[in-house]
Amino acid sequence: MEPEEYRGKNGVLDSVHEVPGARGRYNNMMDRSDMNRLGKKQELKRNFRLISIFSFMCVVMSTWVFVINASTNGLAAGGTGGFIAVYIGSSFAYFTVVLSLAEIASIAPTAGGQAGSVNLYHWTSEFAHPRVQKFTRYVAGWLLTLSWLCGVTSGMFLTGQMVQGAILITNESFNAQPYQVWCLVFAFAASGLFLNTVGARYLALMEVFVAIFLVLGYVVNITVLWVMSSKYSTSEVFGSFDNGNGWSSTGFGILTAQTSALYLILGSDGAAHMAEETQDASVNVPRGMISSYLIGTTSGLVMVITFCFCFTTNDLSSVTGFAFMEIYRNATGSNGATLALTAILIILTFFSATNFVASASRQLYAFARDGGLPFSAQIAKVSARLNVPVPACIIAFAFVVLISLIALGSSVAFFAIISLQLIALFFTYIVAIGTLIYRRLRGPPLPEHRWSLGRAGLAINVFAFLYGLFALAFIVLPSTPTVTGATMNWYVSWLGPLQAMDGEVEGKNHSVKHR
Repeated sequence: MEPEEYRGKNGVLDSVHEVPGARGRYNNMMDRSDMNRLGKKQELKRNFRLISIFSFMCVVMSTWVFVINASTNGLAAGGTGGFIAVYIGSSFAYFTVVLSLAEIASIAPTAGGQAGSVNLYHWTSEFAHPRVQKFTRYVAGWLLTLSWLCGVTSGMFLTGQMVQGAILITNESFNAQPYQVWCLVFAFAASGLFLNTVGARYLALMEVFVAIFLVLGYVVNITVLWVMSSKYSTSEVFGSFDNGNGWSSTGFGILTAQTSALYLILGSDGAAHMAEETQDASVNVPRGMISSYLIGTTSGLVMVITFCFCFTTNDLSSVTGFAFMEIYRNATGSNGATLALTAILIILTFFSATNFVASASRQLYAFARDGGLPFSAQIAKVSARLNVPVPACIIAFAFVVLISLIALGSSVAFFAIISLQLIALFFTYIVAIGTLIYRRLRGPPLPEHRWSLGRAGLAINVFAFLYGLFALAFIVLPSTPTVTGATMNWYVSWLGPLQAMDGEVEGKNHSVKHR
């Protein structure tokens, strides 16, 4: 099926929609062309269209949800005004990373994502210096795989913690124990496995309905917080610039809050891992990444400002371990209403983690397909009946369940392991974008691709690369200048509420997010 067959009355490919049924056939042809060019066999079914992959990414990001349950440490580090400023600055700067990854996704639209089995391998194999090609692609492939698996684990673990906290809303005498969280994690992880295997054929449709629920939940939370909650004055919110962690400079102390801000806006690149299941992937994946990021960060900014008006340090002493539950209770004056609002966040956090299972399993599948894992041939198998990489999904489930067991003995050790997530993710961003810059400067023209940054591409890539290095420096920085076992950077101690765990870390509320 040649493109010439679809030249409409204007004589250009962009006009194939003028021919009845041609658009779908043309898109399928382009998907096959991309896979053939990259030397990959199409094994997964393309169930996702633009609206469903867009919904998928909005649910993965769920930025406003994690503003509520994972931003308290950023507020403690920089104050409300400082955190708002850092969030805005980080959103603009990180957008250049998203744009760069979107272009890479258009060039190599496969399940490996920006640093997985094809995109990063493709870039490092073809464009990096020959002496470091194999080493770079192997290390980056492992880091990205572990990063996504750690992301799934932290998301499921946070969901379990929130359920335990919800129980404490109505029963403060409840004896919360670490094993209860593990049991909840097992149940949620098993549900995520079911939805990504047996329910995979309905996953694309489900994303649309969950995205609608995400919007409705947003409206409900904004309304409750603005109408019912007591609030600070505008000058108090926007004028509060603190050095809460005791660094030598207030400006530097505020910049340390960007780690928390970045955690809220990460995730839009997850669409790249679903590329082999997306129709017209070389166009729809970049569009889904960018549109979900813009909507996520914008809605997140509104929620950040709203939350800053309502948040007080007294909320950190909530018996539930979560400040937002105390804010809900103070605003509504009702345990029932608090429980209902918390249930919204639990549901959305679970579905976000479930989408992480999808992306993580596709990354596992893609990495195994290229022989990067032990027993790669078995892991890379795709079920003929379900059209999904079932072994990869099972490994993601097993990873979550087994790693979460560590928290029963040592919460610090558990969070030290899953802290690899953000460090590994940014490392792969830097490698992917760096090889893209190398190709633009030293190599022949980039391969033809249907979504491009055009002439601004090099400038955007260079800024994204430099910002990635800058952000990574703060990601690995301890949360306070006085380092202890608790404040040592196990990707800094912005991690989940530990007071309900083993007592190794004292009761400051920490929140973890799967990014």
